[in-house]
Amino acid sequence: MDYKEEQRQELEVLESIYPDELRILNDEYPKIKFEVDIKLELDTGDSTSPLTKEHTIVSGFKFSENYPDEPCMISLEAQEVALNDGEEDEGGDEEEIEYDDNGNRILKKFENLPDMVSFKGYLPELTVQLETQIETDMLLGMQMCFALISSIKEKCEQWYSEQLNKLEKQHDLEAQEREKKEQAKFHGTKVTRESYLEWRSEFRKELKLDERDQVRRMKAHHGKLTGKQMFEQGVVGTGDEYMEEDGASVDDVAKGLAKTEIVNQ
Repeated sequence: MDYKEEQRQELEVLESIYPDELRILNDEYPKIKFEVDIKLELDTGDSTSPLTKEHTIVSGFKFSENYPDEPCMISLEAQEVALNDGEEDEGGDEEEIEYDDNGNRILKKFENLPDMVSFKGYLPELTVQLETQIETDMLLGMQMCFALISSIKEKCEQWYSEQLNKLEKQHDLEAQEREKKEQAKFHGTKVTRESYLEWRSEFRKELKLDERDQVRRMKAHHGKLTGKQMFEQGVVGTGDEYMEEDGASVDDVAKGLAKTEIVNQ
């Protein structure tokens, strides 16, 4: 195989496919080296927040002397550029922060989940995947750069969707937890008849309410027993004992009862 000619032809093909994205760093065999800017088309799914960054993977390729019978060397770099870079907000007003019904900030809008995904941590893993792909897809012996570039774009876009989906689920779980905590503020401990009676007994005992009520009743009756208390304590006779006494008359009974003060309830 004429490696020099093979590499020259592949470079020409790539230049025709990526006229604006490809930069040749060295076109001299056997040290051919170039970069391709791969602009990603990212899908934010059902997210209500817009993607405000443009993500580009700068893919570097270096041919060895015996390429394509030997794999090319691959380097990857992630770049992020703000879509509104250089533009000023005509109104100059800050974005209004929205709150939910409980007064919490709506994080999905405030944090902008689509912009939170970064490719920098994924590129080492992607590099290994590409090296494995060269072997599993049996790319050795043929021009492989176009296949690798296509794979980089596809894998990055798929990985982005997966990561954004994870963030969405995490956000929803956190929102649900906050909602539960807020709802808990409006629902105290469930009260049953038994728990209420137990609480009432302890409450009255702690504040000594029964003793206070007793003193209050005594003061209300000027320290005298009520008719009910006299009956319960056996202070008042039935009247029969007076009648049973020798010589006791009705008047005697009446006089005896008159000596005992009775306070009606």
